[in-house]
Amino acid sequence: MNTPNQINSQVGSANLPPDQLSPNEVIARAKKFQYIAKRNWKIAVALIIISGAIGYWIDKSSTKKTVYVGKIVFNLGGGSGSSQMADLGALASAFGLGQAAPEANLFTGENFMLYTKSVPVIEKTLMKTVVINKKPTLLVNYYIEHSGILDKEWEKNEPLRRFRFKQAKKREDYNELEIAAMAGIHGRLVDELYIKPLERKSSFMALNAAMENVALAKTFVETHIVTIEDDYRLKQTKKTQEMQKFLEHRVDSLFRRLSGTEDQLASYINQNQQVVVAEGQLRQARLNRTSGFLNQQYYTAVTSLDNLKLSLIREQPLFTIIEPVILPLYSTTPPKIAMQAGFAIGLVLSIVIIFIRETLRKSAMTN
Repeated sequence: MNTPNQINSQVGSANLPPDQLSPNEVIARAKKFQYIAKRNWKIAVALIIISGAIGYWIDKSSTKKTVYVGKIVFNLGGGSGSSQMADLGALASAFGLGQAAPEANLFTGENFMLYTKSVPVIEKTLMKTVVINKKPTLLVNYYIEHSGILDKEWEKNEPLRRFRFKQAKKREDYNELEIAAMAGIHGRLVDELYIKPLERKSSFMALNAAMENVALAKTFVETHIVTIEDDYRLKQTKKTQEMQKFLEHRVDSLFRRLSGTEDQLASYINQNQQVVVAEGQLRQARLNRTSGFLNQQYYTAVTSLDNLKLSLIREQPLFTIIEPVILPLYSTTPPKIAMQAGFAIGLVLSIVIIFIRETLRKSAMTN
């Protein structure tokens, strides 16, 4: 015979939709869960403690070091002319400062950001001699010794661990070991180096290097911005420089021809002062005409060369350092979260084990 409580429970359950639980069922399940927790709490505590201890040991043995960020703020400008302004406008659009459409230009859009990390530009920076702690050293060797690459990427590569550059070289002069070393350094620098706008509505940009050594981060950023500036100027004025070389060669050639013609005219006049025949006068007239023509061409070429030099000065972009690298550098310490992760993993693992244990226990009792 059913008791009143059982009848009420059955009636209440019958009146509820199948996807809902009655209060009595909730209480019953809570009591069952409490009973399971009391029976298995030692397993849960043990697993959580063991996982937390493993995480704590991982945190203590972690080799992650503090990262120092060298930052230099600069502004690109100084060029004149519509083409130069177009380039600067396109460069600004690379950082969300304008709505210009992407162009197939070296310093347009994302190209500039990729250019700052390109192999030729980075290698030019690394192959420069810098003074650190009052001691001149090749920047690439200082990077090898203080960047952490020896303890990470090259930890098991003994030839690279012993390797150092003896002198600055061009890429075409590298041997196989030097090529491998530069490839490893460049791969690491791509992650350490980044450039971004200081603010969305500003034309100021910040070049950043995040490295494990203060002197390395500071020196690399300062050296790299100089390399970018020199290379940028060289590429932006390449056509003008080629025209300048052509005009310089033309001016020198015209000067030699003009000098030779004038010498011939002077010599002819000295030797034929009393000549009155038409043939002699014709010869002198030709030399005068040639000399006048070459003289006009020479001064026209000199004027064009001077104008081109002024144009070259106007076209050269100007990197203005707004904010140099300031010490102390901003530093970030990698968070040690292995212990917290261990506690979470231990809790999840204990729930899974308890669930399996109770399922097997219930199955055994049923059989």
